[in-house]
Order: sequence, then structure tokens, then C-alpha cells
Amino acid sequence: MQILPPLSRTALYSPGERLLHGKDPVRSLDGDGPRAWTELDAQVYYATHSRGGRSSGRVRVGPHWFDDREITDWGTAPHWHDGHGVTWASTPPAEPELALCLCHGDPRVREAALGHAAGRPGVLPLVLIRCADFQEPVREAARAVLAAELDAAGEEAVRALVPLALLVSTRRHGARAWDLVLERLGSPPADRIAELAGHADAEVRLGAVPAALAHRLLPADGVADLADDPEARIRFAALRSGLLPAERTAGLVLTGKCPEIRRAALELALEAGTLTPERLLETAAASRDRVVRRRCEELARPALDSLSGPLLDSLLVHHRASLRVVAVGALRRAGRAGELTARLADPAATVREAARRELRAAGQDPLAHYRARCADSPVPGAVFGLAEAGDASDLPLLRRLAGHPEGRVRAAALSGLRRHGAATPEELLPYLADPHAPVVGAVRSLVVPYARTRPESWLLKLFAPGRPDAVRVAGLALLELRPLLTRRRIARSLTSHGDPAVRGWARELLQQRLKWELYAGRDAALKLADGTGAPLDEVVDTEDPAAWTALDIGVRYMAPYEAKAFGSRAATALCHWNGRIREGAVVAAAGDPELLPLVVLRCADWVPQVREAARRVVADALRDSGERTLRAATPMVMHLRERNEGRWAVEAFESALREPRYAAVRAELCSHSDLRTRRAAVRISLEGAGSGEGLALARRAAAEPDAVLRDLWTGAALAVMAAHGSDDPAVDALLASRSGSVRAAGVTALRAAGRAGEAPGHLADRSGAVRACARWLVRQQGGDSRAHYLRLCADSPSPGAALGLAECADRADAAVLRGLLGHRDGPVRAAAVAGLRMLGVPEPGPEALLPLLDDPSPAVAREAARSLLPVAGRLPAGRLTVRTRPEHPAHTRRAAVRLLAAQGADEGLPPLTAVLEDPDPALKTLALALLRRWDWQATARGGGFEPTEMRALFWRYKRELSWGEMRATRLDL
Repeated sequence: MQILPPLSRTALYSPGERLLHGKDPVRSLDGDGPRAWTELDAQVYYATHSRGGRSSGRVRVGPHWFDDREITDWGTAPHWHDGHGVTWASTPPAEPELALCLCHGDPRVREAALGHAAGRPGVLPLVLIRCADFQEPVREAARAVLAAELDAAGEEAVRALVPLALLVSTRRHGARAWDLVLERLGSPPADRIAELAGHADAEVRLGAVPAALAHRLLPADGVADLADDPEARIRFAALRSGLLPAERTAGLVLTGKCPEIRRAALELALEAGTLTPERLLETAAASRDRVVRRRCEELARPALDSLSGPLLDSLLVHHRASLRVVAVGALRRAGRAGELTARLADPAATVREAARRELRAAGQDPLAHYRARCADSPVPGAVFGLAEAGDASDLPLLRRLAGHPEGRVRAAALSGLRRHGAATPEELLPYLADPHAPVVGAVRSLVVPYARTRPESWLLKLFAPGRPDAVRVAGLALLELRPLLTRRRIARSLTSHGDPAVRGWARELLQQRLKWELYAGRDAALKLADGTGAPLDEVVDTEDPAAWTALDIGVRYMAPYEAKAFGSRAATALCHWNGRIREGAVVAAAGDPELLPLVVLRCADWVPQVREAARRVVADALRDSGERTLRAATPMVMHLRERNEGRWAVEAFESALREPRYAAVRAELCSHSDLRTRRAAVRISLEGAGSGEGLALARRAAAEPDAVLRDLWTGAALAVMAAHGSDDPAVDALLASRSGSVRAAGVTALRAAGRAGEAPGHLADRSGAVRACARWLVRQQGGDSRAHYLRLCADSPSPGAALGLAECADRADAAVLRGLLGHRDGPVRAAAVAGLRMLGVPEPGPEALLPLLDDPSPAVAREAARSLLPVAGRLPAGRLTVRTRPEHPAHTRRAAVRLLAAQGADEGLPPLTAVLEDPDPALKTLALALLRRWDWQATARGGGFEPTEMRALFWRYKRELSWGEMRATRLDL
């Protein structure tokens, strides 16, 4: 081996690389703890395991890139030669070379190196590690060398090996190394072992704790602390040592950090007899572990005869149905059978069944109680019980209860009618419009088959303004059962619906393009070519340009397999893979308005002959019937704008739209549902700068949902007002818009209209752009915006006033914003938090902001989370983890999840993965996006989790990923 000059400690080289370059073993380590030796051993082992088998790569050293073998060529390390043994660079080998061979991937090299290890104290830690080698000859040779060296070494040198010996003792064959060190010392070093039992490194701690417990070196409080250790194996060791007080062991049944600890503690407490039947029931009532609850309930059943008093009363009102069942079963034996009738109407079916069983055992008829209760004062539980215990004679009563004023009673009655199969879809259909959500849910699945036959107008009535959320949800569920074309047709009428969920569903469906083009087009092509003569508008969504391109793709995909069938119909012939068939179909389609979109599509064809023929047909159509052609084909033309040959049709149609005779068509297209068409028509309509009426333009700007078109309409309105003088109604129309950019233009126009005095009224606008324009206008008039904001925050605070103050004030005004943190209005509190963040004041600090995550206003929790993000690493992970539980509101859980992900600490990984099963889909989507950015490899290397725990967390996340995303994690557990 070539011995190079020793290297100074640098992060550019690993410990094994420093050793290969000739550095002493002790000076090659990264750190001075026992883990440094084991990491050196593992690194050299893997680097020398397959000599000559690794490929060359590139590594970065400082600003430069090198071939990795130029930096460290492990092919020069000693290896085994069948004829000569180990290829030593010198005999006896130097300590760096000897250390390399003691860690070598070839067991023959390791065994040969042990023959030179005697009398070499610099490699004695590596000899100790070899005492746990998986090869028996190496293991035995190392133990012999270690025993001899320990006999000759001083006590201080032996004590220095204690941490490494304890660390190695956790390995399969490592106990002997610790025994040899212990025999040499004569007695365990109590102070050293106790110190290592509290070490920060979990692996070192894991080696020291069993020794500390075996020799009883820890006080009772120390053993109790181990029961809360982050490392599960240490918790198990402390629990099973028998040194924990009985009460402490029983307490771990409820407080244990992992299910295994809680269940093991339960078994130990049962063996010790510390859990009485009454305490078992109390544990079942308080435990969050389902296995522990079931086990405690099962073991406590023999004591039900003696169950009474406050414990029985508390179980009767417990939120868990299983415990209420236990309590109901004990009522009769406790002499309280008279209370069973009250339990017949319990919300849980299992409790009602237990109450009926006990009541029959007491000689009473539960059905009579149900009938009397439902006739006089019905409650949902009694109605459910009547349906469960009743017969056909009770159907009239259930039908009458289906019209009860209380929604919960109606829902229970409808469920009872469903249970007996006594309700027809015609009877249940009106309940889809019920204002009570459970009623709608009870009937929705039954009326699905019948709802498919209802007309589209009936479906649209479910989305009428004022309908409850549950009705709209039911309408969306029924819409999903309709064919794709029907859904898309209905979705067009819902894109401007007042409900964001309905509006989002409609827009998402209409925006689906690449996902369904091939499949929808292929299905449409097969329907057109099956010989049944299906009308074109029943197969293709003729109003959607993407449907025509999908048909084109589908026919080209299928035509090679059934060329004759696809060439026999005009629509499929226009999309045929054979250019001659397409050319002939274009000529034949002249004068057919139904096929005009496909002829326009052929204007961008890749075959020149087809392209020219289609352009001639389209030009003739524009000349002979311009209005009809522009109305029918402009959306298709704009859809082809980005194609290589699509510019011809765009230029031809835009030229036609500029003609004065088509002004009516142009105005009609300005309100078209297709966005590309609407933008083109508006742009052409506004080409005449300064033309038009300012009020009409302002109204169009205020009502336009598209941002690009809003800017066009707003600019045109301002241009008209600049050219012809300000128009007060036009300015008022701009100021009344829901868009901040349009309102900002209106505020700017106030000065030209001579209404600059109205600017202070817009200082507290919800839009930052409007507030900035209003402040500019106030400054132009010599006013002080800050004084206005201070007065607004004192008299009538609003979110805009708080934000506006933060935008123009300094830190001296932070006290005003801090005073708004206790305002009764949630948006004002949220604006105050955001304003303090904008001012950059040091207060309120994290301790004051953390409780704001629990604020009932989602806006306050969101702003508090944004303010806490820069200091997320200093927040206690436990307090954030508690806020991710389902009992907290969704906005609190969402804020806590964001902060846990920002911490990047291992403690945040379990709650983040648990959120993947959260009932809130938005929170699940957020958690998945955050987990995709999580450094899983760093967490795995950190050792904060057991392999089984890490594997469970990773697989819970991994099943939500695609194949490509799974490969991108580069983590295999």
C-alpha cells in the first residue's frame, strides 16, 4: 500500500478515506465517541467488500469535480492473494494499514490482521469490535487477542474501552467483549455506566441501559425515566427489568408512548395483580388504545355483578359505546332495571341491543316502550330502535315520523323504512331536497337508479340558490353517474355557481383534457363506426373544441385496425390516418355545418394537400355564410392557435370579425363560454382605442371573471374616460367591482373625476392594491394616511384598516395592532397578526402566538402559523403534535401540520403520516405535499425510530405515491 502524507481532519474526506491515506486510526475518526469506531469499521468494510467491482464516478472537492478514484482509490487497499496471503505494504504493517485490514470486507484479511494486533494499543478498539464478528474464526482470534491485551493494559486504558464494549454488546455475538472488560475490571464501573445510560446517542444508551439494570446501578427515579425514553427498546428493557414500582407500571398502561409499551405494561400489571376489576374499567374508559380497552373490558366482565355506584354512572354516560354496553349489562344485577328503558333510545345500536336484551330478561317488552315513545315524544334513538325491533305493523308510524319537524327524527324514520324495504324511490325522491344533511344521506343511495332517468333540468334544480350544502353534495354525486358528455354539458351551466365546491367541480371537469382525450376519443370513434348510425351530437360534445380533437386522436388510434369501418362515415373519414381519405372527406363535407369544426381542424393538417383543400372549404364558408360560420367555428379556430399550421385559420377568422357587418357576432362572442374565443373577440372589439361608452366598459370590467379580460375592459374604460372626460357612473361601476385591480383603477380615476375627497373611504379596502392607490391619492391632497388608519383602528377597526396601518406605519404603532389581537371579530384579529409580522416587531413572541393556533377563526390560525414559520425549529413538537389530533378543528390541524413540517425534526414525522388518514381531504392533500419534500433518508440515518416504526411510517406514506414518486424517494426500508 502506498503511504501518503497524513491528512488534516477535513469534511472532504471520510474517516475511512483518511485511514487509506495513512492517517493514524485515532486521528482519522470523526469524533471521540464509541460510535466513531463502529462507523469507521462499517465504512471500510463496505468500501473493501467488493474490490475492483465498483464503477468510477465523479465527486466534488471544493469548487472542482474529480474522478473519485483520483481522490481515494480503494483498489490500492490491501487484499487477499491466494498465493501470498494479505498484500501488506510493509511487514509488520503500520497502524493505518493494520486498521484497514481489521475492518476489511474479506474475513481472511481480518483474521490475518489479528495476528499482528498484539501490542498495538492504537487498534485495540477495532480488535474489540472484531470480538462480535459474524465469522467464527475471526471472532475467536479477536477474543484471544483482546483477553491478552486487557491483562497487560492499565486500568485507565480498560475503562476507556467501556463505552465501546457496551455498544458492541448489543450485537448478536458482542456480549463476550463486555464480559472480558468486566472480568478485567473486577466490578462494573457504576459511575461510567450510569453516565452512558443517559447518553444522547440512542445506540450507546441501548448498550449501557441493560448493564445498568442488570447490576441495579440506577435509582428508582432513573428507571422510571427510562420508561419514557424515546428509544422503544430501552423502554422495553426498563419495563421488563422488574425494577419499576408496581404503580408506575400500571400507569404506563395509559401513558405509554407506543402501543407495545402500553400492552406489555398491562400484562405485567395483571401478573402483579395491581389492576382490580374496577380499575380495569376505569382504564378502559380512559385508554386511547383499542387493544388495551378490549382486553380490560374482557377481564372486567366477571366483576359486573358487583359494579355499582359512581363508576357505573360514569360508564353509562361514557362516549364509547362499548363501555356503555358493559354498564347497561350491569344495571339489572345492580338492582337498577328501571333505568333500562332510558337506554333503549341510545344513539349506538349495540347499546340499544344490550338494553333490549336486559329488558327482556327482566320480563318486559321493549317494542311496547318504543311504540309509546315514538308516538308521544320521538327521538332519533327511539325511532332507530323501533325499526330494529318492530315489524310491518309499525310502518305507518315510521311513515308519519318521516314528516316530523326535526331533521334527525326524519332521517331515523327514513333509515327505518329502508331497513324494512318499504319505501319506493318515488316516495324518497323529494327528500333529496331536505334541508337536513342526514336525511339527504339516508335516501341518496336508494334513489340513485331512479335519479338516472330524471331530466337534466331536475338535476339543475338541486343546485338552485339557497339549497343546503347536503343537497348540492347529493346533486354532485348523482351527476357523477351521468355520461361524460352529459356531465360536461351540465358543468357549463355551473361554472358561475355561487357555491365554491360546485363551481370548482364544474371548472375542474371542463379543464380535464389530456387525462381523458385518448379514451373519450376512442370510445366516440367506436360508437360512430359501429354501424348503428348514432347522431354525432350524442357521441361528441359538439360545443367543446377539445372533444373534436379527442375524436381526431381516437380515430387515428383505432383506424389502422378497422380501416374500412372508420372510412365509411364522414366524421371518422375526416380524422382517418390515410391522407387521401381525409382529403376526399374534406371535399365531401363542404356545405355541411355539422362537420365544419372537423374541416377547420384539417386546416392545420400536416399533409399539404389536405390542408389546402380544407382551407378552400373554410374560405368558401366564410364568404357564403359568414355569421353562421363565425358562430360555429371560432372556438375551434382559437383552439388551434398554437399548432404549427393553425395561424391561417386564426388570421382568416380574426380578419372576418373585424368587418363592421359582423359586429353583432363579435359582441355575441365577447360573452362566449370558451375563454380563448372570448379573449380574441374582446381584443378585436377594443382595438379602436377610445371608442365605446365608458359606463358599459366599466360594467364589463366589474363583472368579468377572467383576469386578462378584466385588465382589457378596465384599460378601455379608463382610456374612454381620459379621452372624453370622467363619467361618475363609470367610476362608481369600477369601485363596485369584486376585483381588487378594478377597484384600484376606480380609486385612481377619482382624481380626474374631481372626487379625490372620497379616497379616505377606500383606505381600509380588503385589497392591498386599492389601499395603496387610496394612500397615494390622500398624499396628493396633502393628507396623512397614518392618522386616518389610527382613527379607524380606534373607532371601527376592520381587517383592511389593520393591514393598512401596518403598510404605512412604523414599529412605534405596533401597540395599536397588539391591542387588536383580542378583538371579537376573527378577520380583524388575523389582520393584526399579519400586520405585526409585516412590521417585524419582536413581540408577540412564539409563546404568545402559539395559542392563536387554537383560535376559532381559520384566518387567525393561518396568520399565526405564517408568523411562526421562521421560528418553527424552536417550537415544542409535543404541543404541535397534540393539535394534529382529530378532536381539534381542521384549520388548527392544518396550521400545526405546516409548522411540524417546517421543523423538519423527526418528532414531526409520525403526526404528519397520521394526517394521511384525516377525514379532511384538504388536510390530507397538504400533508402529502409536505411529506414529498421530507428528507426521508436523513430521518432514516438519524436513528430516531426503530426500523419497524420507520418502515410503518414510510409505507403509510408510500401507498399514496405513484411509481415514479416512490422511486424518487430513493429509500428502501
